[in-house]
Amino acid sequence: MAEKQDVKKESSGKGNKAIMVVLFILGLFVLGAATFGGVYLFMKTNNAVSAQQVVVENLYTDLGEFTVNLNDEDAKRYVKCAVAVGYDKKDKKTPTELETNAVVVKDAIIFYLRNHDSEFVNDTANEEIMKKELIENINKELVKGRITDIRFSNFIVQ
Repeated sequence: MAEKQDVKKESSGKGNKAIMVVLFILGLFVLGAATFGGVYLFMKTNNAVSAQQVVVENLYTDLGEFTVNLNDEDAKRYVKCAVAVGYDKKDKKTPTELETNAVVVKDAIIFYLRNHDSEFVNDTANEEIMKKELIENINKELVKGRITDIRFSNFIVQ
């Protein structure tokens, strides 16, 4: 009889150990999932906050209208466009520098357009490339300020 009680105690001890191991593993899983969820949500809200801080409010300066011959070999083609450049609203140096160096800025725009053909200028896929390169070319000419955007209010290729 004593032997039967010892066997029952051993088997119930093994069952308790198995339950404890399963509960421990389950607890680790829940803890890991909670940690992952917390980190994921924290990073997601952190990215949203930093994305909101990056938004820059621009003011624009109209540079006027340009008529420029394009670099076409088969025919005489030209582009007629009106350009405005944007700069950070908080930047006080850029508007005065754009005003004093208007000739240099316009020259950069003219020579950029003159070095491209009508096929490149007419292709809408190149619109962002043109804007990016024009911003880079204009910023090379500016010492104190920086432009962040360029807009065309009129753009005709003939």
